[in-house]
Amino acid sequence: MASDPTLRVEELRRHFPVTSWRRFRKTTSLVKAVDGLSFDVGQGETVALVGESGCGKTTTAKLILALDVPTSGTIMLGDTNVQNLRGEAYRHYREQVQAVFQDPWSSLNPRMRVKEIVSEPLVVNRKRSRREVHARVAEVLDAVGLNPAHADRFPHEFSGGQRQRIALASALSSDPKLIILDEPVSSLDVSIRAQTMNLFRDLQGQFNVSYLLIVHDLAVARYMSDEVAVMYLGKIVEHARTEDLFRDPRHPYTKALFAAALPGHPDVQREEIILEGEVPSPIDPPPGCPFHPRCPMKIGEICETTVPALRTHEGRHAVSCHLYDEEAAATGTAEA
Repeated sequence: MASDPTLRVEELRRHFPVTSWRRFRKTTSLVKAVDGLSFDVGQGETVALVGESGCGKTTTAKLILALDVPTSGTIMLGDTNVQNLRGEAYRHYREQVQAVFQDPWSSLNPRMRVKEIVSEPLVVNRKRSRREVHARVAEVLDAVGLNPAHADRFPHEFSGGQRQRIALASALSSDPKLIILDEPVSSLDVSIRAQTMNLFRDLQGQFNVSYLLIVHDLAVARYMSDEVAVMYLGKIVEHARTEDLFRDPRHPYTKALFAAALPGHPDVQREEIILEGEVPSPIDPPPGCPFHPRCPMKIGEICETTVPALRTHEGRHAVSCHLYDEEAAATGTAEA
């Protein structure tokens, strides 16, 4: 991981209480949407969170954007603890952490002109003169490949790809340290996805901004990210440098994701892995390893009773699986 990360998340949890009634008896359970996440995002780097829908990726993004409050854990932006922010410090944090969402058709206010959308982070979080705002709007529109002369237009006058460029320009306008990209190209035509991803990468180098990429498409994660963290049922089960992960996936869930993805070439042969059953409910997760009810490589009782720790093996490749605990793999016992 980076020695001086832009973002550091440690043991982050978000549990939602759920109340139900059975035979006139009130019971309260917890939905463990995010359950003990730890990762860093280095300066100028991209970390991708990948996994199936419902694994906790979007909840993690909301917590980092300060749109929700964690149950426990720590979120640090540089030396700043996000949970302690109030008043002016909170406004400054909102300026430093921006987002680009999945659907540019609904994320942009149709009643606002482009110049108002792009300048909004500046107007809300900073006191700047009209001349400074106008100059910054023109600068970021030009950077994302849009004509600053079109700043008086409304979003409906642009294509989907251009709208995503407007959203990116708005995110860049306040000169943030971190931008959260939530499925940034999934709603775009295939013909312009590569062009948009190249734009994100070019602007990252130009503005030295860090990205947290929320994505389910493994090809997008591989192309855009420096590191990938694989999530399952609110936990990270594998985390490594991107090429290390794609060359040597280790967790059975990661291998199943790769097996289900379309190969880059029709002649590529992949191991066929079929997962049985459904993703367990986060209200009533299974004991032990959360993946063990579906795991084709389960090694015994240890998987059903003991949660595997996320351990680092061979440098920076971390995996949460008893298969990589020598004692557990050999005898069926391991440390908690």
